[in-house]
Amino acid sequence: PDKVIFSKNILDDLKRRDFTINSIAYNVKTGELIDPFFGVADLARGVIKTVGQPLERFSEDGLRMLRAVRFHVELGFVLDSETEKAIFENNHILQHISKERIRDEFIKIIMSKSPMVGIVMLNKLGLLSYIVPELTESIGIEQNQAHAYDVWTHLLKTVQHSADKGYPLHVRLAALFHDIAKPATRRWDDQAKQWTFYGHEVIGSRVTRKILENLKFSRETIENVTNLV
Repeated sequence: PDKVIFSKNILDDLKRRDFTINSIAYNVKTGELIDPFFGVADLARGVIKTVGQPLERFSEDGLRMLRAVRFHVELGFVLDSETEKAIFENNHILQHISKERIRDEFIKIIMSKSPMVGIVMLNKLGLLSYIVPELTESIGIEQNQAHAYDVWTHLLKTVQHSADKGYPLHVRLAALFHDIAKPATRRWDDQAKQWTFYGHEVIGSRVTRKILENLKFSRETIENVTNLV
């Protein structure tokens, strides 16, 4: 916004919040619960729904689309159908958000108990292409006989395993990116009758560095993750 104007009316404040579950106020003097957008009901139902028109809320701050996915994985809530539709149709708004802010929400998704669910949702809504487009290239890329899944599924299951083990951020990121260069290095071996991925770990570390630098990760995190990859 060009300017910020504060109001003494609590309703003016609540109607500009992102989701109904975040637009509830409590009057400590009277004990009154102020819930003009039925956030309490949405909390009970486990629904993430924008306050008012979804496009208006996302136009005010595109990062709210990522916050919706973060709440989805952190709380286990579902996205309201209109909210989900608006995110999918307006995911391009995310390209105007600073990388630092995107990074912070992405970290929260990765550090949740269900990073695999979060990344799948990011891809479903078309947001992943504005965060880590390199990941989408792994979808449907078959591997050799030693792997039961395509590269995409393998990466998702690996990062989820690291979350299940309670590993720190740099390990989870390395798990997510460890085969990031397999699509670029995949070659068919006629003699062995299978796919090969020679040098994918070397190229993968370079790709990972580029991804992390683009998202403005700290130098320490970048070094730790790329070394693991």
